[in-house]
Amino acid sequence: MPALTMALAEAKNNFSRVAAKINRTTVLKNNKPWVVIQPATTPAATDVVDVAIDFMGEYANVFAELAK
Repeated sequence: MPALTMALAEAKNNFSRVAAKINRTTVLKNNKPWVVIQPATTPAATDVVDVAIDFMGEYANVFAELAK
């Protein structure tokens, strides 16, 4: 299914209807792409854990100082 493209005024005036049927919508402002609206995704649990591990590794020295 191709992306739906519409003017900002149309998206604003019909937002509820548009949001109910979109898969991916590009909103134009002054005939240029301005924002893309698409369904939100939930990150996988493993992605969240990986981010936490990376964060803790990057700031291990700070955590060590706080633990003193």
